[in-house]
Amino acid sequence: MMKTMVSNRYTLLLALFSWNCATETPAQQTHTPLPNQDTVSLIGDRLFERGLTLKRAQGPSAGTIRPFGDSAQPAVWELAEWGSKFELSDDDKTTEGDRVVYRNDGKALTFGRQSDGMHLSMDVITSTEYEAPRQQNQAWPHLLVEQAFPEKLYLKDLKGLLLKFTGRLTKAEMKMPESAFNPGLHTAQFQLFITIQDLNPNSAYYGDYLWFGIPFYDYRYEQIPLYAAQDVGKGDATGKFIYSLATADYMTGTFHGGNWIEVEKDIYPKITEALELAKKRGYLTGSFFDDFQISGMNLGWEVPGTFDAGFEFKDFDLLAIIK
Repeated sequence: MMKTMVSNRYTLLLALFSWNCATETPAQQTHTPLPNQDTVSLIGDRLFERGLTLKRAQGPSAGTIRPFGDSAQPAVWELAEWGSKFELSDDDKTTEGDRVVYRNDGKALTFGRQSDGMHLSMDVITSTEYEAPRQQNQAWPHLLVEQAFPEKLYLKDLKGLLLKFTGRLTKAEMKMPESAFNPGLHTAQFQLFITIQDLNPNSAYYGDYLWFGIPFYDYRYEQIPLYAAQDVGKGDATGKFIYSLATADYMTGTFHGGNWIEVEKDIYPKITEALELAKKRGYLTGSFFDDFQISGMNLGWEVPGTFDAGFEFKDFDLLAIIK
């Protein structure tokens, strides 16, 4: 049985816990011409056929993993494993029936071509990462798939952005003593972050951006509250404004039960709300609405506590609806 931790008294503590959704600035690229279509998928290579570039916190890329063989085209996806002692490589690859698995002592990444589409399972084993419960300002393990969107569309050219996502929690076990658990420091989160970025080459604030979050799972909350604050908490935090939705903003139910849940929600109105609030809080003040594009995303686990956890998803897409 997957354990849940829900209490209204923890809501204020959420502000004490820093959501660190990236360790680097999104790529600064110029505008992609608007395609002549009514609806455009922002996600490149949805079936992961071109592989994933392995990112490292320091030094050059460690190459590319290709679960389905070589590709003549470069990878669109990247795999980020910040704060981890166990980094995946091509040596960790095995084939198990119709699944391709990359597994080491700290995590597992499983690609499955099934009759209902591509499934991706992401598992973290932080009981092997932490020697003791995490302390304030200590880094934490990440397992993220991310990409800069091949089509970076201006918000001003859209009337909607449809999030499609079907997923389930497969495991969530706390592996630290109950007496050491501090909900202001410790949790396991599976979430999506989208970068909304000033990519107008004529803007004096070219490159500035907002983190827009969709929190699918948080160990502490069945119903996750809205979070809006600066990205802080450790030395490589970006310092940018984060706006992460409440669960009730985009779905009914909770992923805590382990059942498959399908999400389909137009998140465009919430993105505009996020930009307005960021400006009220003193962020993005040098950029205008017409400067912003949807530039990239990351999706996966951040685990600033001792938890072994897993999540499986399919049918992930972001569909831009053109005016």
